[in-house]
Amino acid sequence: MDGAMGTQLMARGVRPEACFEAQNLAEPEVVKAIHKAYIGAGADIVETNTFGANRIKLKDYGLDNKVREINVAAAQLARSAGAQFVCGSLGPLGKLLDPLGAVTFDQACEAFGEQAAALAEGGADILSVETISDLQEMRAAVIAAKTRTKLPVIASLTYDDAAKTVYGTPPEAAVVVLEALGADVIGANCSTGPEGLLKIAKRYLAVTRLPVMVMPNAGMPELIGNQAVYRMTGKRFGGFAGKFARLGVRIIGGCCGTGPEHISAVKSEIRNSKFEFISKFEIRDSKFASRTKAVETPKGRPLLIGERINPTGRKLFQAEIKAGKTQILREEAKAQTRAGADLLDVNVSVPDIPEPEAMAAAVKLVQQVSDRPLSIDSPNYAALEAGLKVVCGRALLNSVNGKRESLEKVLPLAKKYGAAVIALALDEKGLPRTAGERVRIAERIVLSAKEAGLAPADIYVDNLVMTAGVGLAGCLEALKAVPLVKEMFGVKTILGISNVSHGLPNRSKLNALYFQLALAYGLDAAIVDVTDGEMKRALKGPLRPVKAKRAEGREALLRAFKAEVEKARRSGKPGEKKRETLARNVKFSGCKDIESAVIDGNAEAVAELVRQALAKKFNPQKVIDRGLVPGMEVVGRKFNKKEYFLPQVIESAGAMTRGFELCKAKIPKEKVRTTGKVLLATVKGDIHDIGKNIVKMMLENHGFAVSDLGKDVPPAKIVAAAKKEKPDVIALSALLTTTMVEMGAVKAELAKEKLNIPLLVGGAVVTKGYADRIGAAYGLDAVGAVALAKKIIREAKK
Repeated sequence: MDGAMGTQLMARGVRPEACFEAQNLAEPEVVKAIHKAYIGAGADIVETNTFGANRIKLKDYGLDNKVREINVAAAQLARSAGAQFVCGSLGPLGKLLDPLGAVTFDQACEAFGEQAAALAEGGADILSVETISDLQEMRAAVIAAKTRTKLPVIASLTYDDAAKTVYGTPPEAAVVVLEALGADVIGANCSTGPEGLLKIAKRYLAVTRLPVMVMPNAGMPELIGNQAVYRMTGKRFGGFAGKFARLGVRIIGGCCGTGPEHISAVKSEIRNSKFEFISKFEIRDSKFASRTKAVETPKGRPLLIGERINPTGRKLFQAEIKAGKTQILREEAKAQTRAGADLLDVNVSVPDIPEPEAMAAAVKLVQQVSDRPLSIDSPNYAALEAGLKVVCGRALLNSVNGKRESLEKVLPLAKKYGAAVIALALDEKGLPRTAGERVRIAERIVLSAKEAGLAPADIYVDNLVMTAGVGLAGCLEALKAVPLVKEMFGVKTILGISNVSHGLPNRSKLNALYFQLALAYGLDAAIVDVTDGEMKRALKGPLRPVKAKRAEGREALLRAFKAEVEKARRSGKPGEKKRETLARNVKFSGCKDIESAVIDGNAEAVAELVRQALAKKFNPQKVIDRGLVPGMEVVGRKFNKKEYFLPQVIESAGAMTRGFELCKAKIPKEKVRTTGKVLLATVKGDIHDIGKNIVKMMLENHGFAVSDLGKDVPPAKIVAAAKKEKPDVIALSALLTTTMVEMGAVKAELAKEKLNIPLLVGGAVVTKGYADRIGAAYGLDAVGAVALAKKIIREAKK
């Protein structure tokens, strides 16, 4: 692969504010010359100059009506330069996706799809979605590219020095999601340089069957004079290429700071060495993932799917869902996670509600409080898709059945969104009576699923457990079908265990016995109440009889189960209702309650607790100082320790904002206390403002008055605003090495005007060394920026 484009354009006199991507139309020969330089250096694959050529980013330059024209021209330029393979480059949108930001999943898909289609039209051979930190944004991009084109897709994420994205995604979780979505190559680029990506590549190659790509930076930039310079030489960079190739990496290129000399060194290293690439044959097993956790099929026990997020037969839960409340949902998700569920089933099917909206809201909430992958459960096709769109990970789809409509509607959803699927042995003829009928229906579903592109390992057949209350035959036939389905079709099996005890007393005991019996028949996964005492005891015992004693063990379990069913029938007791979970009363007893709710990111609880505190005539400023702010300080410490990541910080900040606004409304305007005043801007030539906006939110939550000048702000405008606003601190952000130097220009202008205002700088490429050089404080991240701003103001008051 080739190397960086932006620094090459800058070296030829193109400024970032001119929009690099617009040069495909304005200065095509300049772009073509860069492509030729890389081809001359030995690049087999040449990337188009379209990293930011999506509608959302181009809007900042007034070019959002030129998406097709720019991308088509870019692909044609790369081809005319003589590229062997033209790779269409798709970078991030530059805005946060829902629920962390305002861009919806559909809007993201539309923006990426439009760009991908234009690149394909221009003649691209491959698409590379690169420098992505948010797994949800990557999902949208890959789905869009696969939907709108037939081109192979490289999916490349960027990682920090802890080998996770800033959103907390490790390489293993990324692989599970991207393989399932149909990515053709998995990659890592930008990040911390070749050394860091060696670690990422090793972890990728340990878990994926796909080719791996790396495109590291040439180290981190240093400021030489007034220019950001990457010190890593082509020779040293090329040396890393050999290490990557010996690991088994199949595509090697360069990102920030690399040029033709780096790619030439890579080519030389590869040409002069011998590498043997061995394809690893693996028996593929089903895997699931959340944003932060990969889950494989456990060894020695079944996959456990927690069943408690389901309102069926639970009046309190139904009422909460209808009212748009979330307390029971939150409690159930936390309890099942603590109890060891591998996945959490999410069902919000309640009459007279807009179920797609309710499902999307529930999935977002559960992902906020649990790191477990999800099972999206609904008979409503629109609700299934709504859940699949917002689930950040790889889900289990519950469920498809043998009816024609279900097969036609559900299986394409599973394929598009990369989900595994539960196949319910039910069709137009109704409930199956025998094991043979169940196998017949399962065969139809499995064949249809394979035709839709699903792998056998991702199909979980549910043989439909009938309640023992109407007879033993139905529930025992479901068990008999388990080994038959596995043997005949090579798929997994799953059962909703608690259905067996419906309408009977002593449900926990019956469920636990039936669960053990099902395992003796070879069950692979179970939907159960992992918080139930009897189920916990069953899970602690020997889960599968050894082969020599399997028949004997099965018969003993069968006798025990039959005896328990008979006992339940003869007892004359009414059938047990499903256990309700009472919503924990949100009751204010002190500011510690508010602090805890902020740490949990529970905006609903924060708002209610603050209202109660204010109703009790609690001083609103004390609520801020003793509840809201301490909560965010704990969040900041967790973020620094890598216990929390960007999503948790944003959720907690949003919860704090809810409380802060309620308190602020009760404080007379003239008495509103501020921590200090900050003038905030993204520097000239830089249109990236995600980081700046997060810093703004964090500062405001800590009581700062923030004057936000926006992005692409020239030094003269910042200095003029400083004269007018008289801030305590000026905070500047830059994402590009090419614009970082503008921070020094601002410092110089301030000195020229004799304005002794402390300068705080930060951004992906900014280093402490650079900050020290220009006489500024360095904020590593939003949390650090808040702490530094406070420190600067404290010291100024001494």
